[in-house]
Amino acid sequence: MNKGFEEFILNEYKNSSSEITSFFYNDKKYWLKKARATKSSLTHKIYYKLFKLELIVPVEEKNAKDALFFETNKLIKFKSLGIEVPSIIFKNDDFFVLEDSGKNINSYIRKRDAKEIDINFYIKESINAISNIHRKNEYHGGAQARNLTYKNQKVYAIDLEDSFDERNIDLKTLQFRDFLLFLLSLTKVRAKVEIDYEELINRYIEQTGNTDFKKRLNKLANKIYFFIKLSKVKFIRKRLGNDVLLFFKLFEILYNLKDDN
Repeated sequence: MNKGFEEFILNEYKNSSSEITSFFYNDKKYWLKKARATKSSLTHKIYYKLFKLELIVPVEEKNAKDALFFETNKLIKFKSLGIEVPSIIFKNDDFFVLEDSGKNINSYIRKRDAKEIDINFYIKESINAISNIHRKNEYHGGAQARNLTYKNQKVYAIDLEDSFDERNIDLKTLQFRDFLLFLLSLTKVRAKVEIDYEELINRYIEQTGNTDFKKRLNKLANKIYFFIKLSKVKFIRKRLGNDVLLFFKLFEILYNLKDDN
């Protein structure tokens, strides 16, 4: 890296008030991400202890420096395994800089006027990317559509700072959490398009060999079916946030899936 570029990057860091910001240098786009701590709220931890839902497994608590170290090393590891991630251009203890990897998948699938053919394309490409991570015996940690990007006919994984206590949480559970998070992010599609969740689940299973995932999804939906029913009560429904309603909408769909195992 030339000295001028490094000085430019350091100046961007000093002048930016955002945790994540983009900038251009010589007509090329980059992203600067400041070190930030990771932790789950006390409420989050209590809900997990009560319900043991894979979707809300608490993240490992790390200070900003450790979180940056974890994420940059994970980016390097993913690249060595053939998993698409943006290249690290610069890093220190306070921030790192990545090459641009395009717009996030949300920006394609959440438009009100998005066409069904386009939504299906980006969803399937995302599942291909998540499946590739899982086939390499890895997990993303936050595999929502907003943490996947698309550029040059490739889907890239970004925002990899979340880690978990892998002594007590097995890899399959973390991969299951990845897949659940992605399915949940699809409930926010705004266009009038019916998403075939069963087809997506079967596609994922075919690519990864994780044949127990459909059973696990169905079992989880059964576990919270009482709350799904409660969410349909008019008095209660009015008091639930949209994200909570979307959560129950997804699990009602999962509850009705056929278990082929």
